Amino acid sequence: MKNFDIVIIGAGPGGSFAAKAAAENGYSACILEKEELGDKGRYKACGGALAWELVEEIGFPEEKISRVIESLELHHVDGETFSKKGKGGVVWRSTFDKYLTDMAVDAGALLKEKEPMINVEKQDGLYEISTDRDKYTAKYVIAADGVNSLTLKLLKWPPFAKDNLVLTITEERKTATSNIDTHLGSDAVHLFFGIKNLITVGYAWLFPKADTITVGWGNQINLVSNSREEFKKFTALSFVKQALKNSTLEIFKPHLIPVGLRSKLYEDNVFAVGDAGGIVDPISGKGIPYAMMSGQIAIESIKTCENRDKLDKLGITYGRSLDRRFLKVLVAKRFTRDKIYQDEESLKKFLRLWESHRSSEIVMKKLMD
Repeated sequence: MKNFDIVIIGAGPGGSFAAKAAAENGYSACILEKEELGDKGRYKACGGALAWELVEEIGFPEEKISRVIESLELHHVDGETFSKKGKGGVVWRSTFDKYLTDMAVDAGALLKEKEPMINVEKQDGLYEISTDRDKYTAKYVIAADGVNSLTLKLLKWPPFAKDNLVLTITEERKTATSNIDTHLGSDAVHLFFGIKNLITVGYAWLFPKADTITVGWGNQINLVSNSREEFKKFTALSFVKQALKNSTLEIFKPHLIPVGLRSKLYEDNVFAVGDAGGIVDPISGKGIPYAMMSGQIAIESIKTCENRDKLDKLGITYGRSLDRRFLKVLVAKRFTRDKIYQDEESLKKFLRLWESHRSSEIVMKKLMD
């Protein structure tokens, strides 16, 4: 039996940042990851766009960025376009996640790769976590194992509501760099909208990397009738068809993204972080920075409550800390999302506002009203 203060399930951004914060605060921490990490390791279906502020904050090496971007191009299927300026980077998640996990290990956390968790249960006041190789105990558990969290399923937490889940399809298509530069621009990512003729509640995207285009489509899952046919409708658009001409399909993967919170984020020394808790921007689908922050906040909450001898306040402390940082805004965005997709006029109004405002500003200043 291996004994730790904190066991983290999942080595994504939320899990890695939780492990790093735990080690830096003097806790023994172990990350259990079912796959093998590495720059060429596990594949994650993700556009991989990062704000440049995040790149700088964590010191992510520029040579590991697949493409530096300067604008977000917004296309409505009727031909109207909008452009949102801002610097960012597009990365492979395998490379990015490995970088974050290395930070956690350097801080003192233990990483167990290729060791999937198969059971978790509470025994004599501690959690016993079983893998296909070993058993571990921990006082605290961080569920950072994604939207389909096995950790939370085994602990019988309620699932996500269907209208808080988006079904996505992602393709990775290899192509010449010159083709990307010609058709998509050397420094732009592209989003595509259209309630009636493309996606009811969601959008599609083309995210260029060095010599690959990440092609994605996502719609609220309870509104999907035939995902492959709906995806084909997107790839048949003339702009998209031209960009993907002479490209080679390398990966095809469906994936779920949460766009609303779980009904709870904490219970009995177990914290849900990142996608496992639905801590994702409901409008843009951005999840990486929120996963990282929620992982760190979970550890800060433990430290605060232990120092004050108020472990009965862990859930309240975690929730309030999330609220102060960003959660109130994400909850407000979930309500605004319904307004945005009520009709084409509302959608276009949002896209026009998004050109020159942050989405959080649009929501909190009620510019959609």
